[in-house]
Amino acid sequence: MPFPRVLALRRPDIKALVEARDIKGLIRLLNHRDSDTQRRAARALGTMGNDATSLLLRAIAHQNTNVRLGAIEALASIRDPAAIKGLQVILASDETSELRWAAALALGEIGDQTVAPVLLSALRDDNRYVRYGAAKALEQIGWSAETDQDRAFYCIALQDWDAIKKLGKSATGPLIDLLKERHPGIRAQIVEILGFIGSVEAKRSCEQVLRDPDGDVRWRAVLSSKRCGVLTSQLPLGLSKRPRTGPSVVGAALLNFFFLGVGYDYLGKWWGLLIWEMYMMLIVLAQLLLGPYMPFIIAFPITALFAAQTFLMAKRESDLHG
Repeated sequence: MPFPRVLALRRPDIKALVEARDIKGLIRLLNHRDSDTQRRAARALGTMGNDATSLLLRAIAHQNTNVRLGAIEALASIRDPAAIKGLQVILASDETSELRWAAALALGEIGDQTVAPVLLSALRDDNRYVRYGAAKALEQIGWSAETDQDRAFYCIALQDWDAIKKLGKSATGPLIDLLKERHPGIRAQIVEILGFIGSVEAKRSCEQVLRDPDGDVRWRAVLSSKRCGVLTSQLPLGLSKRPRTGPSVVGAALLNFFFLGVGYDYLGKWWGLLIWEMYMMLIVLAQLLLGPYMPFIIAFPITALFAAQTFLMAKRESDLHG
C-alpha cells in the first residue's frame, strides 16, 4: 500500500507581491492562517504608499478582525491623511477594543491635529488600552491640555497617578467618570486617589464602590470613605448590598442534604469526598438490610441537620472573605 504523498506547504512570496505592487494580494494575506504571514503582509502594505490607501480603507470594513487590524497597521505606516475619516469612525464607534486601540495609534502616526477632538473623547473610553492609545496619539500630534479636566483624563489614561494627585479636586469628575473601568486594579487606584483628594463630590461614588464585586476595591473604598464624606457608621449597610461572589451558600446546603459530603467538596473542603464515600458505603450496607428506600428515609432528617450546618458555615465564610 503506497504512502500518501505529503505536500509541502509553501509560504507566500511576499517579496514578489511587493515587487509586483499586488496590493490586493497582500490584503488577502491579512486573512492567512499563519499569523507571521499576516504580520509580514501588514508591514509590506505599509510600504505601498498612498496608492494602497483606498483598498486598505475597504479592508478596514472587512468582517475578519485580523484583516482589519492589519489594514489599520498599514495605514498607520503610510500616514495618508485620506485615511483619517475611516479611522475616526472606528475609534468612535467600533465594538472591538483592539480595533479602537489600533485606530487611535494610527491617527497619532498620521499626525494631523484635526483628530484631537475624537482622541479626547477616546480618553473617556471604558477600555484602558484604548485610553492609553488615545493619550499617546495626542502626544504625537503635539496636543496640550486647555483645561484641568482634559489634563486629568489624559493623566488617568497614562496612569500617571502622581500627576493626578497634584491636580487635586479638579480631577474628581474624571476619576468618578472612569470608575466604569473593568479592571479592578484601576478601580482600586481611582478610589484610593479620590480618598487622597478628599472631595465631598466623591461621596456618592464612594458609597457605590462599597458594592463593587472586587474585594480589594471595596476595601479601598472603606479606607477612602471618611475623606469622601461617608460616615463610618454607614459602611456596614453599604457593604451588605454588594453582589455575593464565590460558591452558592444555598447550593452547598442542598448538595449536602441530598448527597452528604458533596456540599463540603463544593466549598473546597478536602474532606468532603471522604464524607461522601463513607455516607454512600453506609447507605449501601443499610439497603442490604432494609431495602432500597428505607435508608434514604432514615438519612434525610440527619442530612437536613448537616445542610443547616453547611448553610451557616458557608455564610460565615462568605462574610469573612467579603
